[in-house]
Amino acid sequence: MSFDLSEFLTEGLINSVDNGLIPSDLATVYAGNYLVKSLITQAQVTQLSDAITAYKAAQAAQASAAADNNSVQ
Repeated sequence: MSFDLSEFLTEGLINSVDNGLIPSDLATVYAGNYLVKSLITQAQVTQLSDAITAYKAAQAAQASAAADNNSVQ
């Protein structure tokens, strides 16, 4: 069993954004730095970008649902 640093970094960034540990903008900066240093691939940067987009959509939907619940009451 071998350790895949690029997978570890990518999943770490995605999990950190999903858990609210770091802002998505900072994760994007980290990903760019990792890409420049060839620690992750462009495909993994795209994977992170897609995960951030999904996270932001989920947050927006959650905020909208909360706003709808508040306006009904």
